Amino acid sequence: MTDTANAGLSVEASKLPAYTENARLRLATGTLLYLAQGLAQGLFFVAIPSWLAVNGQPVGAIGSFVAAISLPWSLKFFIGAVVDRYAFLPMGRRRAWLVGAQACLIISLVVFAIRSPLPSELTTIIIFGTALSAMTAVQDVALDAMIIDLTPKHELGKINAFMLGGKSAGLAGGAALVAYFLEFQSFAIAMIATACLFAIPAFAAILIRERPGEKLFPWNEGQTSDESRDAKPEAWWPVLRETLRVLFRRDPLLIIGLCIFYGMHQGIFEATMPAFAAQEMQWGETRYASLAGIGYLISGAAGFLVGGWATDKLGPVKLGYWTSGIVACIIASFIFVALASTTDLFFSSWYLFYGTIVFGFYLCMVTLGMRVCEEHVAATSYALMMGSMALGLMLGAASVGFLDQIGGYEALLSAMIVTILVSAAMGLGLSPSTGGPAVPKPAL
Repeated sequence: MTDTANAGLSVEASKLPAYTENARLRLATGTLLYLAQGLAQGLFFVAIPSWLAVNGQPVGAIGSFVAAISLPWSLKFFIGAVVDRYAFLPMGRRRAWLVGAQACLIISLVVFAIRSPLPSELTTIIIFGTALSAMTAVQDVALDAMIIDLTPKHELGKINAFMLGGKSAGLAGGAALVAYFLEFQSFAIAMIATACLFAIPAFAAILIRERPGEKLFPWNEGQTSDESRDAKPEAWWPVLRETLRVLFRRDPLLIIGLCIFYGMHQGIFEATMPAFAAQEMQWGETRYASLAGIGYLISGAAGFLVGGWATDKLGPVKLGYWTSGIVACIIASFIFVALASTTDLFFSSWYLFYGTIVFGFYLCMVTLGMRVCEEHVAATSYALMMGSMALGLMLGAASVGFLDQIGGYEALLSAMIVTILVSAAMGLGLSPSTGGPAVPKPAL
């Protein structure tokens, strides 16, 4: 009976498609897995900071939380090195890491629900938040490496638009729903709801193989592909040597600088806006999280409809210049209008417009990072570049308390303008092949 069941499962598994076989499948898989990632990030980058602000925690405390949960993302280089070095090849180079990280994240959310700390227990909240962030970072590294490994270069702009659109939808749903449960139900219910939501799109990693013939699970029939076997390094030194060779060139170094300053911009924003909404406008956590959720949906839709096309057609560098300049003007309008006297309508409209435009800049940044990576050390090299963004986010969030003391919201918003413009300026030195329009691979 058992043999018959296993045989049936193997037959069904063999009918399931593989990531490399179909462009539409690649788009769907990336979108679903980034949707799951967005759900987790909506929890600890929107819902919990808003919950802390509404419950009386100062801007500096919120900044400390955002800085702490950004720490695992700044260490993505080390995560990437492990993901590149070790793999269960019969399931593909990356998929076992994806499945394992998702399982650990769900378990961590359940434990967080059981503990249910109060808003004043900041140390406990930071510990749990950092653990959840670490699991999400592992999933992110493995997924990005799989995308770089298996996606044609000329598809990267489009697939990034779809993935970031999925992430935006996840952020929207996670932020709004979790904030609702935090305000009207309980902390435990909010965490359990997040775990349930996360598990649904996470099944994409379980049901879709990287390449044909690989195992879905360790106990299924299947075998290691030649491509995975040839690409996997057998020692640490080749991973480090090749990563350094890839990164210590002009374009990757400039992209690392771009990521750091963009991260600083976002770190200041993520700590400042929940505090402004709660303390200056007397908004509850649900109202702010709902606005953030709408913003994520709008920016994600813009990415789906025009973001990928514009990035590939215009080139990420040119689009980055335009979006950064508009973002700087948007923030300047907030300084001169909203800080003097604002309304709910102005703040909401400003927030949504800002989120849509800055999403375009972020899309340019991740496309640049993927373009300069090489497949055999994709996890390590891309993780270092994106980890540098997390390092910047941590630095930006950690600077919020100091900036607030020296100049209040004017200083915080002015720092956001400076960091986004410096980030865009890094694109001036990029080569046309990296920053220019996409060039499809010639047909053989």
